[in-house]
Amino acid sequence: MNPKVEISSLFVSKLKNDVTFQKYNIDVSIDEVENNESGIKIKYKFVLLSTPTNSKITVEGIASILGNEAEVTKYLEPDEKNIPNIVNTIYQELFPLFCIVTKSVEIPCPAYKISQISESAPTPIKSSTQLPAEVPAAPKEETIIPKEEPVEQIPEPQPEQSDALEDLEKLIEEQNVSPN
Repeated sequence: MNPKVEISSLFVSKLKNDVTFQKYNIDVSIDEVENNESGIKIKYKFVLLSTPTNSKITVEGIASILGNEAEVTKYLEPDEKNIPNIVNTIYQELFPLFCIVTKSVEIPCPAYKISQISESAPTPIKSSTQLPAEVPAAPKEETIIPKEEPVEQIPEPQPEQSDALEDLEKLIEEQNVSPN
């Protein structure tokens, strides 16, 4: 069963336009907030900061992993880059949000996988809950802006009343007139 990823806060900022972008530095923190026989709840926080510093994306929330101890342990184990599987899973759930937000704010979208750490400066992951990583941006998409053309306003035609409707209205008026 996949973890349930809830978002409690989202913050996006951009200092200025037309800044040369190189990569995102990603800081991830996870903390266990609940652990019982039905599963575990983990509080997470992702902070993506561009290099050079121009944009910042911060997302916080709770990830719930339901299942027995073996299923939960599978998500807590590290991958080949020493990043806990739950971090990769949460990032994959958040990635569509990153795409939409970055497109609307006009900043580069982060890489699809958090494990795509920059070759130039790999950061070993320690046993703490802080997981720094450098992730290159996804290739920039070509933006096609549609031309705006004036639209001619067409007046709505007034509905014509039929003879039957007019006759019905006359009958109603005649019945409402009192003989006095």
